[in-house]
Amino acid sequence: MKIKLLLPLSGCILGLLAACDSKDWEAAGYQDGYAATINTTCKFRESLIHGNFDNSKYAAGYSKGAQAGAAAVTQQGCSKLK
Repeated sequence: MKIKLLLPLSGCILGLLAACDSKDWEAAGYQDGYAATINTTCKFRESLIHGNFDNSKYAAGYSKGAQAGAAAVTQQGCSKLK
């Protein structure tokens, strides 16, 4: 009985561990760049970011997010983004 329960459970744990490294770094960079740009420009608060700029996907996403954040501030203003 214990073996039948242990095998599927260990399979689930191994699956979760394997998924830990499959982060979408471009999306994380985009979100960080967008939030950091809006928060800094509008002086809402400081942003905690991943800061993984050695990762090219993160850096590219951050750049795109920062551009989108700046465009949002220009189009909508800080009061509508809060």
